Amino acid sequence: MDPIWLLLLLPLSAASGWLAASWPKSRRLPKGKKPLPTAYYQGLNLLLNEQHDKAIEVLVKALEEDTETVEVQLALGNLFRRRGEVARATRIHQNLIARDNLDDSQRTQALFELGQDYFKAGLLDRAEDLFRELTEISEHSEQALRHLLQIYDQEKEWESAIIIAGRLGDIGIDSVAPVIAQYHCEIAETAIREGRYDRALEHATRARAVDSGCVRAVIQSGRLAALHGNHVEAVEIWKQVESQSADYLGEVLDLIATSYRAMGNVDGYRQFLQSAAEHHGDVRLVFALVDVLDETEGSTRAEQFLVGWLRKHPTIFGLYRLIELKIKQKPRNNDDLELLEGMIGSLLTKESGYVCRQCGFSAKSHHWQCPGCKSWNSISSVQHKTKTLPYSVAVLKTLKSL
Repeated sequence: MDPIWLLLLLPLSAASGWLAASWPKSRRLPKGKKPLPTAYYQGLNLLLNEQHDKAIEVLVKALEEDTETVEVQLALGNLFRRRGEVARATRIHQNLIARDNLDDSQRTQALFELGQDYFKAGLLDRAEDLFRELTEISEHSEQALRHLLQIYDQEKEWESAIIIAGRLGDIGIDSVAPVIAQYHCEIAETAIREGRYDRALEHATRARAVDSGCVRAVIQSGRLAALHGNHVEAVEIWKQVESQSADYLGEVLDLIATSYRAMGNVDGYRQFLQSAAEHHGDVRLVFALVDVLDETEGSTRAEQFLVGWLRKHPTIFGLYRLIELKIKQKPRNNDDLELLEGMIGSLLTKESGYVCRQCGFSAKSHHWQCPGCKSWNSISSVQHKTKTLPYSVAVLKTLKSL
């Protein structure tokens, strides 16, 4: 049974227990006590028979006749919201708030529930007003702040989100620093697009101050240095990604390559890739090195390097890159290779891309915030983490035939 039904049954259980205890002593109810409406017992029977929709109809009718059951009305409104019947939930909670006989605790709980109704309905301005009011009430402060943060995150009001996340940090929530850093990075990203580089640098710097492990802020700082023509500085900044989170080296490779080429230092780029590929198993580093070798020393040298690497690290991605090199060397009479390239390419489309570590959302490009679960910094590349074992034998056999 849905746990929310337990809340609805609590008044019935309490009343039943009281009746059982007092019935032998007297057939009359104590002064001031009202018997539960018959509809409650009907609703209970329907719930026990798993007839939830009919039970709700009966209970709603009972609530209309008995306006003193605040807890049951709160629970019923919560149930409606969970079922997606937001309008009915909103109506119940609005009617509760309009009553003048609620105590402070009941009123604030009704306000909190109504704020959630508005949020679920997309009425974010109304929800924001209620949650702002509730942040000043200790009983609901943390949850109200969390809902406000969701609203500002959804509306991309990053400045407000930073303030609210800071307040959560002040009350002891220790997981907000990386999120605050991402908000600063969002502001910096907008400033870069607008050409406001000083503002962008300010927020990238603040992001790193809040979260020293914020890779995104490092990447942005390097971009800003490159935009000012300081390519040596930009490369040195981006190299910090390797020590902070090597998984993100693949995301910054194009930027590093562009700056090395702007300096006319392709050899320096090759040396960087050789070192990085040796220390990290990211196939994107290996393929970038193959491209540089192909450009500077020719396709034969690039092929020799890739074959040697494949023998140590058999992957279907590496095999695909080798076939591309083979076709490039001999562009004619390669029907078999082109067929194999197409078959492997179809397989790779299913195994490449990005995935969220929190919810499993898959994407073709990198996102700093997961479009699915809205968590930050949870998307990682699938390609460079693909297991090699399932393809090892097939790759090695194919190498012998090429």
